Amino acid sequence: MKSYTHFTLDERICLQDLLKKGKSCRQIAEILGRSPSTISRELKRNCSNKEKSLSRLGCEC
Repeated sequence: MKSYTHFTLDERICLQDLLKKGKSCRQIAEILGRSPSTISRELKRNCSNKEKSLSRLGCEC
């Protein structure tokens, strides 16, 4: 069983940049080597109400 690892600062910066470029959660997950659900949970945990528009990318905030 894999152990849980937190997102690093570099991963969070990369995640932000990829979202700004219009990448989907699945594309970001593939690039970062994470599961799409992990990306979705990270966004849900850490995005503000103003960023709800990210849901159009298939990501729940």
